Amino acid sequence: MGKYFSDVVDKAIEDLYYCCDNDRAKAAAEALFQAAKEGDGDACYFLSRCFSGSCYSWEYHPFEENEAAAYAMLRESVAKGSAVGVLGAIRMDMLTPDMRESMPFESTQAAWDVVYEKAEAGCPFCQYMIGNTYYFLDVIEIGDRSEREFGSRKAWDDWRREQMQASLPWFEKAFSGGMILAGRNYCIYYQSGRGDLIPPEREKAAPIMRQGAERGYPEWMYAYAKHLAYAKDDHKAALPWALKAAEAGHLWGWNVVGDIYWEGKAVERNLPYVIECYEKTASYGNDSYACRQLGRMYFHGWGTAVDYARAVQWLEKDTERESIQYDLLGICYLLGYGCQQDPARGKAFLERSQDSPYKNYGLGMMYAEGIGVRENIKKGVGYLKAAGNYGPAVEALTHYKKSWFGVWRRK
Repeated sequence: MGKYFSDVVDKAIEDLYYCCDNDRAKAAAEALFQAAKEGDGDACYFLSRCFSGSCYSWEYHPFEENEAAAYAMLRESVAKGSAVGVLGAIRMDMLTPDMRESMPFESTQAAWDVVYEKAEAGCPFCQYMIGNTYYFLDVIEIGDRSEREFGSRKAWDDWRREQMQASLPWFEKAFSGGMILAGRNYCIYYQSGRGDLIPPEREKAAPIMRQGAERGYPEWMYAYAKHLAYAKDDHKAALPWALKAAEAGHLWGWNVVGDIYWEGKAVERNLPYVIECYEKTASYGNDSYACRQLGRMYFHGWGTAVDYARAVQWLEKDTERESIQYDLLGICYLLGYGCQQDPARGKAFLERSQDSPYKNYGLGMMYAEGIGVRENIKKGVGYLKAAGNYGPAVEALTHYKKSWFGVWRRK
């Protein structure tokens, strides 16, 4: 038997949550599968977390999200008497009546007591779980508490505030003990507060990020680099942390590095290297920001030759549809740049975008040349003029003139 759980589960917790190593994580999952087959309910719970997405592990973790498998493992963990499974089910709002019937605990409080004992004994993962029960006020359900017990709304609010505040020492213990995820809610508590009950204290969030970065946690090296680069505009201090995060496997760090070399404030501007940085992120998981940046750079020829085909390729992978992506894709499809010309699709992209020089250029060419719409040179010229100093629009305007009778026509 391990120190807190079975030997397999104790080892798996270390490999899943106290580091960000994909090889160790995969090996841990394989060991958990075998332990689950042999009836280990805690192993079932940690397998459930593996299937539940990056919020239960880290970005770029090696597990494919599978909601059905996660729920099946969670049910099994509760039925097999996993106290962490019970608290996990409460946190995910999945402790259904039939699950409650299946659990061997007399109450959720009994399960909480088991986890609390392990937390007091020093288990960072359990400390993190106990912190979450306070932070998210799961203690209300666990202790079967209600506002009716308190003499006033103020008394109820005061009690809930105290419970949320009680999360902080548990998060600090877990975070300092190696539980990387504990820093998330610990930091958010100060960054955002907790509704009307806890006001933000944003100045206290940065030291937590720095703690995690100095402990070598990739997620927190990235978070601290991002804070320094964008909140503090201190690119010189941000760059080494961003590089450390990226080299440790947190690929979003390359986005920060790319942005720093794009701005050229702390280092000499290097656009070809910016492309390399964004491609390291975009090629894994199609990171939307990196895809969008690459699309822009290949479209405009920033740091590379203009390549509309690659611009379209990257912009199509941007799942966070923003106006600049719609604009540039609209131009490409309207004019057949780097793709099969599709005026209807180009028009749809342009009309969905917000006002910008790119949108006005695209719509100007569409109407002035009658691409997919009835030709209307006057309307097209109006859009081209609205594009301002955008080079292609300025050049396009040289091909039209107004007649003596005030009619716009081609030269």
